[in-house]
Formats: sequence, structure tokens, C-alpha cells
Amino acid sequence: MTDVGTKPRFDVRAFAVAPELANDAYAQITALQDLVGEMVREAKVLGRTVPLGGGYADEIGRFMAEYGIGADGSAVKALTDFGRELEGLKKRIAKALGRYQEQDEAAAAGIDCVGG
Repeated sequence: MTDVGTKPRFDVRAFAVAPELANDAYAQITALQDLVGEMVREAKVLGRTVPLGGGYADEIGRFMAEYGIGADGSAVKALTDFGRELEGLKKRIAKALGRYQEQDEAAAAGIDCVGG
């Protein structure tokens, strides 16, 4: 919560999630990365110039090649960038999970179960 004219008290760039949900999210992102990798490979196939004939067919072949691996707006570039974003998200999740584990270990070390 903030008052008008003051800085926020919370870091809005961070998020919290239960560790078991974070593990599931990590696994789902990994599966998505695998799918994106497959899509990149398929898009690279589009980048191969396929002789389709002359005229309009030639234009289609060039478009497919440009769409697959062209520099600006190509499928390969967009998918590769998306894969990098997913990897960054996985790293942030792994870091958060590490913090959870450290806190759990610290809390467990502070419990004295003597005397029962």
C-alpha cells in the first residue's frame, strides 16, 4: 500500500507462490520450452528455399523462406526470443525455490525438540 506521493513499500517486480506450485510451473515451462524448440526446428525448415516453380509459386517460396529465418520478424527469431524469456522465468523460479528451501532449513534448525 502506498500514500499519494510516496514510493511503494513492496517490490512489485517480485511475486510469491507456494513451492509446490512453483515446481509444477517449472515443469510446465520446461515442457513449453521443448515445444518451442520443436517449433524453431520446423520454422528453420521453412527457411529452406523450395523451388515451387515460377511466378506466384516463386513468391510463396521466397515468403516462406523469409518468414522462417529472415532477420526481422522471422518465426525463428521470435520463437528463440520467447525461449530465452522462458529460461529467464525458470531461473527466477529456481531462485525463489532456493530461498524457500533456505528458509525452511533455517526454521528447522531453530526448532529444539528436547523433552517431548
